[in-house]
Amino acid sequence: MTEFPSRPRRKLARKLSVVPGGQPGRRYARLAAIFFFDGFRAAPGWMTLVTVMLVLGSVAGTCYPLGYKLLVDGALRGSLAGMTAGVAVVAGLLALAWVLMAIGGTEAMALSDRIATYRTAQLIELISGVPGLEHLERPDYLAEVEQLNAARRQLAGAPRQILTNVSAVARIIALLVLLGSVSPWLLLLPVAAIPPLACDRAAKRITKRSENAMADDRRLAGMLFELAADASSAGELRSYGLSPHIAARHASLGASLARRARAEALRVLAVQSVGWLAYAAGLMAAIGFTVVRASAGALSLGTVLMTVSLIRRSRTQLSSAAAGSGALVATLATADRLLWLEDHHAAALAAAGTLPAPGQIAHGIALRDVSFTYPGTDRPVLRGLSLELPAGSTVAVVGENGSGTTTLVKLLLGMYAPAAGTILVDDLPLASLSPSSWRSRCSAAFQDFSRFCLPAVSSVGVGAVETHASEPLALAALDRAGAADLAEQLPSGLATYVGGPYTGGQNLSGGQWQKLALGRAMRREGPLLVVLDEPTASLDAHAEHELFTRYASAARTLAAESGTITLLVSHRFSTVRMADLIVFLAEGAVVEAGSHEALMAAGGKYAELFTLQAEGYR
Repeated sequence: MTEFPSRPRRKLARKLSVVPGGQPGRRYARLAAIFFFDGFRAAPGWMTLVTVMLVLGSVAGTCYPLGYKLLVDGALRGSLAGMTAGVAVVAGLLALAWVLMAIGGTEAMALSDRIATYRTAQLIELISGVPGLEHLERPDYLAEVEQLNAARRQLAGAPRQILTNVSAVARIIALLVLLGSVSPWLLLLPVAAIPPLACDRAAKRITKRSENAMADDRRLAGMLFELAADASSAGELRSYGLSPHIAARHASLGASLARRARAEALRVLAVQSVGWLAYAAGLMAAIGFTVVRASAGALSLGTVLMTVSLIRRSRTQLSSAAAGSGALVATLATADRLLWLEDHHAAALAAAGTLPAPGQIAHGIALRDVSFTYPGTDRPVLRGLSLELPAGSTVAVVGENGSGTTTLVKLLLGMYAPAAGTILVDDLPLASLSPSSWRSRCSAAFQDFSRFCLPAVSSVGVGAVETHASEPLALAALDRAGAADLAEQLPSGLATYVGGPYTGGQNLSGGQWQKLALGRAMRREGPLLVVLDEPTASLDAHAEHELFTRYASAARTLAAESGTITLLVSHRFSTVRMADLIVFLAEGAVVEAGSHEALMAAGGKYAELFTLQAEGYR
């Protein structure tokens, strides 16, 4: 099983995981790709144009006070050429700066949108591309993903942030060149920027710690809102009078989050105020120095005007640089999360098998002393389970709630890896097979099936994506699933877009959704393993029995072609008597196994429960 960092050690573990082999250079290269080069990958020409426009616009917007010097000194000398040159410099540089910055800023926003699409697709791949399901049940992983998802727009804007910082550096360099031409002592002005920059970094750390501390409560508040707004839970909430309690709990969480946010804002304000007060003192010292020099006749009036204008603008330039660097620090934490997610994805793929699934099953699937415990829990769900599933057989797995039947199904489908023991497919360890190759030869229907908001033909067709829009194949699959009448129940047949009020599709009854799910399970051709994990739980016992009988007939056809194993899971013992092998699970272990007749003759737990259920239907 893949190891994840526990929550208290998450930060340390993430830092370690994003520096594989202790090589910080690789981390910096990957961060550079996120912050800058991905913009060129997404749109190279666009990124180049935006870079040039923002840098040139920044320099032009900083240097225009040079025109003040030319204008004033020219006026004092009575030089028309000097005054004309001054006006031309001020007007030309300001106009150039406004045009370039306006167009560059707009194009940078559009560039961020394109990168956001790329980032969203990347997150989907990193999360859903992990072969198993274990990571989706770990609170530490989900907390990381939630914060990464919340900041994905920020991450998409990373190239824009870099360009903003590059522009700020260009402005500061131009500013220092002009100030240095007046007096080398004015080059010390950036020293005054150290306190606000340091305080801004400290403020960002305060904000990040606060976000991490409040992440769980924010997630809980979001879950409570979704619960209150979800139609599927509305009936129970009202029946049990829970709506006021949900609202009160949400209000309490909201008030607590607001108090903590206010406290964080006050701390940030205090820290940033100290930095900017220190900078203001440095600014006044620079202006005082310029005035003293001018009074001594060392500077012309035009130079004084230019210098004071530059010093005054330096506050804006350095403030912009501080804000940009602070935003960059915040984005850096998000980028580290992305690197952590990339490394987790890569590690999961590296640990997965690579062998192709067999063309057919010759002998069967064997479980040898398999144990499993769900992430974040201590109680084993399966305990030393050993079982043989013969090739071509129909196997029914029965047991009471919590016996481990669904967990067994997930292990056989490769959704989880056993904590101990081995699963063999014709003597090949299941862990050695490529997960995608194995799953391409499996088909399944679950009790908690998905409701895909797609045309009905595609909702069935996702069981075989390559031909998902084929209505004849979808109809054949529905017929095998005993749901051929569904097409007649839909306004436009299988072309009907199904869904709910949010999607604008045709809303279906629970039974109709179930028929689509059963058809989906029958859609894949030539599977090696077909799993039906209580997909008919909402049907009555007679209807379920007829449907399972139909599946057993289809299973015999598949078994003759590929040695397919069909696994039926049900809590209704009377519906699985046609299976070749019935396995009774209790507390994660095999208690009994055999045909219906053999188990009834043995008079064990299966026979007892079968008799009790049979009496209930008399």
